[in-house]
Amino acid sequence: MARNPSEGSLPAVQRGHEIFDLDVSYVRWFSLAIVVLLIVTAATAFAMLGGFRLPHAAAAPVVEGPASAPTLQSAPQDELRTYRRAKAAALEGYHWIDRRGGVVQIPIERAMEMVAAQAPAPHGDQTADPPILPPRPTAPRPAQRGKP
Repeated sequence: MARNPSEGSLPAVQRGHEIFDLDVSYVRWFSLAIVVLLIVTAATAFAMLGGFRLPHAAAAPVVEGPASAPTLQSAPQDELRTYRRAKAAALEGYHWIDRRGGVVQIPIERAMEMVAAQAPAPHGDQTADPPILPPRPTAPRPAQRGKP
């Protein structure tokens, strides 16, 4: 008859029990390394960004009265409406640009009509006025020697 040896003298694997495979010391060292890495990273960022440095008194901007500080408009819609009306009037009206030179600002629609009237007629229709072309430069003549 075979006799079973006492359970205390056999290893756990032979007795049919599971053993804990994870070595806890590695987890502890890994956790410690992560904490050290976070501390070093935070210290480096703090040093690169200047830490707790205060600005110099000479570098601080000088504020003199309320005129230099921007103010908010109480009713910007009215000012915007006035601005847009002035721009529309400038685009749609007739104005002198240079009286001596004869330069006049005309409405965009009228300018487009004038340009369309100067363009050559499509399909070779000769009833429209020919376009105005700039004069062609003439070639310089060579100087003649010997003749008074």
